[in-house]
Amino acid sequence: MTKLQRAKRLNALARRIRVCVKCPLHASRTVAVPGDGKPSAAVMIIGEGPGREEDKSGHPFVGAAGRFLDSVLEGSGIKRTDFFITNIVKCRPPQNRTPKRNEIETCTANYLFEQIELVDPKLILLLGGVAAKKLLGVQSVNAARGQFIERDGRKYLVTYHPAAQFYRDDLGDKVKEDFALLKREMQILKRRRSPRITTPDADAPRAGKRSPRAGGAG
Repeated sequence: MTKLQRAKRLNALARRIRVCVKCPLHASRTVAVPGDGKPSAAVMIIGEGPGREEDKSGHPFVGAAGRFLDSVLEGSGIKRTDFFITNIVKCRPPQNRTPKRNEIETCTANYLFEQIELVDPKLILLLGGVAAKKLLGVQSVNAARGQFIERDGRKYLVTYHPAAQFYRDDLGDKVKEDFALLKREMQILKRRRSPRITTPDADAPRAGKRSPRAGGAG
């Protein structure tokens, strides 16, 4: 699939998400939040669900948690535009409650898994327990964080949701530690994806010049 075809399919999926009425969350949303970013991003970030500011804007991670994300990326040479960012559920749960099981199952089966397939990232960063449990089956963030987990040919990194640091100061430090791991891995991925520049061998024959034959001209 070409990059253009991938982008078109992601845009078509986003249009379906914006008018979705498949679960009860549609009744209380302002707008759905399909996700933003590069259609061919090497890294995908998946959070829990939109918050108040995301519900108003239609874009993920634009509130306080998004500003924290920007702060941990600052100075790394890595930008938000390097990612594809989305959530487990695409509509804000009322009062920011945890999404219910049927809401998670509906949204992932209809939209998230297809987004992952289309973007086809090398690495997925899972923010919070809801994302970690759904994608990896782990029971807690603390049990899975601080390491890369390989599953089906893809790497995963689990950390706390950036919003957690507003409730527990110590979790902010753990998120920063995990983002340091992410930044190092992204730099490795960038080096691997950068085109190699080759220079002609100085000893190789140049076009238009004949190589001398063994034993001289005959």
